[in-house]
Amino acid sequence: MPRLVNLGYIVFSVLFLSDRVFGQQVDGGVLAKSYCSVCHAYPSPEILPKEVWKKQVLPQMAALMGFRDAQDSLGIWEEKTKEEIAILKELGVYPATSLVSRSDFQAISNFYESEAPTQLPLHQPKPIPGSLIGFKPKMLFIDGIKSPKTTLIAINEERRELVIGEASSPQLFVKDQNDELFTLPAPASPVVQFVRKAENQYHFLSIGSISPSDLPQGSLYEMDLNAGTWNQVLVKLARPVYGAWEDLNKDGIPDFILCSYGHHSGNLLIYPNGDFRAVPVVLGGAGARKVVVTDLNKDGMQDLIALFCQGDERISVFYNKGNGVFDEEKVLLRFSPVMGTSYFELHDFNDDGRLDLLVSNGDNWDYSSIKKPYHGYRIYENEGNGKFREAWFYPQYGAAKVMAVDVDSDGDLDLATIAFYDELTQPAHQFLLFENSGGLKFFPRFIPEAAGGKWLTMDVGDLDGDGDPDIVLGAYVHNTLEYSKLLMQGINEIPSALILENQK
Repeated sequence: MPRLVNLGYIVFSVLFLSDRVFGQQVDGGVLAKSYCSVCHAYPSPEILPKEVWKKQVLPQMAALMGFRDAQDSLGIWEEKTKEEIAILKELGVYPATSLVSRSDFQAISNFYESEAPTQLPLHQPKPIPGSLIGFKPKMLFIDGIKSPKTTLIAINEERRELVIGEASSPQLFVKDQNDELFTLPAPASPVVQFVRKAENQYHFLSIGSISPSDLPQGSLYEMDLNAGTWNQVLVKLARPVYGAWEDLNKDGIPDFILCSYGHHSGNLLIYPNGDFRAVPVVLGGAGARKVVVTDLNKDGMQDLIALFCQGDERISVFYNKGNGVFDEEKVLLRFSPVMGTSYFELHDFNDDGRLDLLVSNGDNWDYSSIKKPYHGYRIYENEGNGKFREAWFYPQYGAAKVMAVDVDSDGDLDLATIAFYDELTQPAHQFLLFENSGGLKFFPRFIPEAAGGKWLTMDVGDLDGDGDPDIVLGAYVHNTLEYSKLLMQGINEIPSALILENQK
């Protein structure tokens, strides 16, 4: 990728520096707000350094705006199948002709290069984490897996089992309450989501491709332990990542809601009555990451609150109008396209009767993989009428997930967090547990065993059946460099999972 970025910058410079704007001077800032706000939230120049704008982001934007030389220099068509190329062309991702004039794009480029900082500020000083007590750490190793790529960690409280998805091969395992490890039938691609439908009836989502792709290779599997069956019930899905069974129209029959993350494609799908043969209701767009079903406006109907993470990063609500009809998308929060929004939950943190938003921002797998001081964990207070304001922020490079859980049974919600994209600068702080002390004040705690892996997945729940919530982390070692970094820290074996048994 660095080679392509550098070539893109060279061609981009030759292409646009040769153009001149005569007559009235073009205001690059005005143009940027006009053009860049069409597809996503306007990105202020201050969010990235000059060199990143110049050499990485702007060349990519030139390709997306239809400049053919930029497209060729970046190699966007290289190593893609005919099928994926056809999909990209049908979607119009890379236009055959430019959408803006070269002089306008040059003015936009000049604006970002002149206004952007040389480098981003570092994180502000944070509270020094205390030691996490009351949890018994257990590392789970799987024979034959030296460098784990754990794509799924799910606690099945019903059976006191831990479900583990492994990307290599791919494979699917279950650890039972007696610590016996069983292998389930092999899925077609890595499993990323475990969905409970009813007692002993489960669904699994296999993503198709972990890496960004527009090929519809994902699947939905159905497992019925009562009948002893394992079936593939949906195929050709656009990188499905999240599913939920909910009765949206109160007819007593659960509907299936599916988030297809996709890449340039993707959407939120609803299969009424769980009929996978029916044409689904389609909502939203690319980057559908998670959906929460709740009556947000308290009209007696179950609404859909969804997170979209690709380009136009946002959390939106689709109000339920009844009879399987949903209102047009209403954006609750919109983020910069480099915020890296990765996960969210809804909880009432201030006991005012309104659901607040708990959000992690830190996905750094994009065109600007640098440390970003605005990455971290946030709580947005619900002010009513669809308005939310930021009320709490903890900065954390590469924040991947935050989950609210009352670990100490004191009646308030604590926060379990993981930071996958932190480059292992503070490996023991990849996992932090924030103890709620009231008034939206949280004290972070860490555990040394968290330095033993690189955590991409996490789940909370009562795994051991003792009545209190446990926490499980899943390790994902993406490449040889990450594996080497762990070895250099003296870690000889990397666990597939770290189980934190709650002893409180």
